[in-house]
Amino acid sequence: MSTSSVHTGERPPKSSNMTGSTIPAGHEFRRERTKRDHEAIGPIKKSPTDHFNGKSGWSRGHFYKKPNRQDVEMNFYNGQTLEDVNKFEHHHRDFYGRETYRPRDLLRYISPTDARPRRLIVQATPSAMAHSPAGDWRRKKLSGDVPMIFKLSEWALSPSDKSENGHRKFLGILNTLIRTCMVAPVLLTMLSLPFDQAWANSDFQDTYNEFPNYFWDYPKYAKNRMDMQPIASLEEQRALQKENLKDLSYKVRLRRPRQLVVFKDGVWRLHHDPHERRSYIFVSWTSQHFKPWESQKDCNKIEQIARNQVREYGLSAYWLDVRCLASKPDSDLYNADVYRMCDVIRGAHLVCVVLPHLTDKYKREWGSRLWTLPEAMLSQRSEVKFCSPEEEKMLTKLDMTDEIWTTHDGQGEATRLLAEHYSSVLTLGRLELFAAALESLAAKRFTAYIQDKDNVELAYALMGFLNRRVQLDGSENLFQALARLSLENDTDGLVERMICMFPDPDQSVNQIMSGLIGPDQYGARLWDIQPLCQVSGIGQNNEIIVDQCRGVSIRWKAFPQMQYKRGFGLKRLLSEIILRAGVYTSGIGAALVISYSFSLGVDLERGDDPDNDLEVAKDIIFLAIGGLAVLFSLLLACVAPSAVRRLFGGKIRDSAPWLIGFEGVMPIKELERIVFGNYRGRLTYEPSSTPFCERFPHERLGREPSWVAAYSNPQRVVSSPPLPLGHRFFTLVDTGQLTVSIFSAVRPPSVALICGREGGMLRTLLCHYERSNNCLYRETVMRMESMTLNKAQELGWIKLDLGRKMP
Repeated sequence: MSTSSVHTGERPPKSSNMTGSTIPAGHEFRRERTKRDHEAIGPIKKSPTDHFNGKSGWSRGHFYKKPNRQDVEMNFYNGQTLEDVNKFEHHHRDFYGRETYRPRDLLRYISPTDARPRRLIVQATPSAMAHSPAGDWRRKKLSGDVPMIFKLSEWALSPSDKSENGHRKFLGILNTLIRTCMVAPVLLTMLSLPFDQAWANSDFQDTYNEFPNYFWDYPKYAKNRMDMQPIASLEEQRALQKENLKDLSYKVRLRRPRQLVVFKDGVWRLHHDPHERRSYIFVSWTSQHFKPWESQKDCNKIEQIARNQVREYGLSAYWLDVRCLASKPDSDLYNADVYRMCDVIRGAHLVCVVLPHLTDKYKREWGSRLWTLPEAMLSQRSEVKFCSPEEEKMLTKLDMTDEIWTTHDGQGEATRLLAEHYSSVLTLGRLELFAAALESLAAKRFTAYIQDKDNVELAYALMGFLNRRVQLDGSENLFQALARLSLENDTDGLVERMICMFPDPDQSVNQIMSGLIGPDQYGARLWDIQPLCQVSGIGQNNEIIVDQCRGVSIRWKAFPQMQYKRGFGLKRLLSEIILRAGVYTSGIGAALVISYSFSLGVDLERGDDPDNDLEVAKDIIFLAIGGLAVLFSLLLACVAPSAVRRLFGGKIRDSAPWLIGFEGVMPIKELERIVFGNYRGRLTYEPSSTPFCERFPHERLGREPSWVAAYSNPQRVVSSPPLPLGHRFFTLVDTGQLTVSIFSAVRPPSVALICGREGGMLRTLLCHYERSNNCLYRETVMRMESMTLNKAQELGWIKLDLGRKMP
């Protein structure tokens, strides 16, 4: 549950309620195991490194193979050793408030039955076991749970099944006859046992496995201040409120500049009355051309051009950052002046750009600076004036996109949209405006206005295009600043839409945030997505707190026995009659043979007696009837495998919903035999759930990718489609919709979060769970059928990280 501080005190007492916790809110509680712990609670039962020795093990009814230490340290721990990673015990509070302390070892998942974090066991294909390096999870052989009576029937009938050309082989038919004779008595015995019939339709839960998890900590920023960490004393609350009032950068609007250079009484002076109504010119320049902070000569050149323009337009003032910004660059007032510059631009009568010469080279160098975009776009006029000591020229905002921000430099499209919007040629929505401004600013060269190691200046430059401002925070990164800015303004759920996008897996979170206007890997844009969740806050790192999404736990250890409902037709009725008749006739026949064999022996011992002869005849008749009944039951038993197949077959009308995954890929025929016991076309590939889907040309039906059969072979004679660095193939089976999807990820995701809707499909985030900080890490984004939504349960506060790097 949390983030990043170390505590070295005693282990607090266990508590089942919230009030007994001693964990600092908003911080990760982790600690080294002390000698006192060793004496109080004894040694650790198993060292964390024992889980990475590559040996076999057994847990909860499953045999598995442990990962290899060398593979895990090289591929997942970024060069760290297991001792470094497992050094601390991490605190965890589960859904029911139970607290535990464990070192970080294997990948874990939240058990949907008891809400405890348990070590993950992943079933894998033989090809994946042979060729994919071990991850930080346990692996076992792919397995299903098919009723034994159905397994025996399929074993007997499978040799005579039709081949791909529609013919049956003679040897296969002969083999089936032999096998049927072998399994007939066994089937007859199994059918006579007083157990429930495995083929019967049964009631089952019509919802997916829930994900019982909750984020208990306070976020770094919350959408509602009531959800922020409370301040201890009233004095601290008042001090914070007073500090916020003094922070000018947090004001919604600055109506007048704080300072202007004004011509008054024949002298140019710096004027400090922001409330006086006065028209002015905003002066723009770039440090590539002038050094006014260092050279008075350059400063005089800029000011001379500015004063000439003031006189030309009949004004009396201008705003120039060299003169009008606060004198101390590290002061709060200086930062406030920088981030309120957008209001100064909006209020200016004219924006004047000062260049050494009016050539395309100098204009493009000016346009490459981060803050020149708001300086041009936020001007009242549709034109910006470019001036040099020799000449001057007016350019419209649309002209500037052709001469300065050209399309070939990768920023032209977004900048052109902004120019058309601020020239009233078209109107961008709030979401489109935010995305276009962000992408255009991301292509600019950052300035030296502030010391910025994480490009946070980008977010504060973007703030000028929006209505509400955020308070400056030197401890945040670019993702936190942009997310906070979006939550503070009405951006049509930008962050909620952004988490549903499927970006390039090799992109960082900051790159994802700065490229929102483009399409994702599914070809969808930000405004194509309809959010189905709400972002309630921002975490300590690159996490967000998500509420009201729907979550499903993904099962990895094995396929459960399938529960489904089928139609009951005439053939199924006859098959059940045959099986029941076989059981009844065998029982009756066996009883008659046993009882009348004994009676016949007694009557024969009595000798020649007319009355006795009649009894003997009766015994022989009933003995013959019993023998015929047993013979008839054996004949019925010979057709029992076909009857069992018929009872387990038929069109599935409804099935118990599960999300079940395994590592690797497998032909769908083999997969269906593991899940259902035989292949009858029950499972189908999703046509558009992941980038690896293939479809039929004339119908929207999925088909098996052409490379799957050869790639799933343990010899792996062909290569797969290209995968991102560190990714491997996984397969997800949705038994609720009876569909199969292939996706790639670094780790097996144990949770599916339904967070949005797009193009008639649901946007679902597949995430793995990390116990040490109670956080979900997004692995990939999948599109799922809309019917899944009502079968998934709604979740409360969930901490989600959009990257895959764990702490």
